[in-house]
Amino acid sequence: MSPRKTPRRETLAARFDDGLTGRVRAVATDPQLVLAAKAALAAAIAWTIANALPGTPSEYPYYAPLGALLAMYPTVAGTLTQGLQTVAGLTIGIVLAYLAVWAGDPNWLTIAFVVGMGVLLAGRLKRTAGGGTGIASAGLFVLVIGNDNLGYSLAYFVQTIVGVVVGLAVSGLIFPPLNFNDAVGQMSSLRRMAAQDLQEMGQALEEDWAEDDPRWARRRDDLMRSTRNARDALRYADESRKGNVRWRFHPRDITRDYYRVEVLQTVASHTLNITNMLQDALHGTSHESPMPESLRPVLQEAFTAVGQVLDLWTVEESDGGMFLAAQQRLRALERAAYETVSPDVPFGAAAAIGMSLHRILQAVMPDLRVESSD
Repeated sequence: MSPRKTPRRETLAARFDDGLTGRVRAVATDPQLVLAAKAALAAAIAWTIANALPGTPSEYPYYAPLGALLAMYPTVAGTLTQGLQTVAGLTIGIVLAYLAVWAGDPNWLTIAFVVGMGVLLAGRLKRTAGGGTGIASAGLFVLVIGNDNLGYSLAYFVQTIVGVVVGLAVSGLIFPPLNFNDAVGQMSSLRRMAAQDLQEMGQALEEDWAEDDPRWARRRDDLMRSTRNARDALRYADESRKGNVRWRFHPRDITRDYYRVEVLQTVASHTLNITNMLQDALHGTSHESPMPESLRPVLQEAFTAVGQVLDLWTVEESDGGMFLAAQQRLRALERAAYETVSPDVPFGAAAAIGMSLHRILQAVMPDLRVESSD
């Protein structure tokens, strides 16, 4: 009996180990957790350096971890941008405070001037001084706490720069993220969703979905959301490579990724158009009769064929035979559509849907030819 149980125990143990390793890896690579750990490390390093500085700056060490926190961002480029904006906002705030000091001790008028001008400039100079209340806060600190104390202002400025530099170093040297995996995942999700939508259009034909069926709106909403997610993920991935030392060891053709997202946006646009036209065509409108029953089978075959092509787009084993089969289905749809047109509606919904399916094939065809020739 024991020899039979040993392999099972080993299999269960191996599965447990694999599952535990996967969970640990998922936690360790969680973007928010990594950012929190890096921010904590940057604040600790900045505090240590701030206390070691000579002279007046060492009396205000808390501004260094604050500078590190304000500069910290998931990407290296973002950290650099926020760091520069923090320093620029601090500089402008100090200048505003010293302009107000000339009018006398802090009072309601000088405080109003610093806060009002700070908020105004923060809105006008978003690229150079940061947004929000950064300028106003810096000016208010210097005006109320430092007043005419030049040492405080200098310490505030120096310690903030120390924090920003430490934040940039930690962001750039310790696990700087390359977010291409998420971008690729979002693009694949969009491609699969568009392919699934086309398949479900065939299901809508077969089941004769009602005009107010909630599945129409749900498919449109999901597809638009997936399109936004793919575009945003690629933009974020592109930003993550800027200034990232890991980019040298993990190169990627970002231009090709942008091209694919553009293609998928085109595909999504035509798919949404098909959804709207089919929703009207199934039961007709005040200006057009319902789609003839004879067109449904050939249209369903066209949906299936184009959906299969799209489902395998950019996959290495994609073959041109599937693409040619989809073209044949579209030609059959074209013939059937124009055979059933009526004098009052010379260009029916089936023909318009066929044209959109043709545009989808044309959009993905160049990449299919590249893949099939490898």
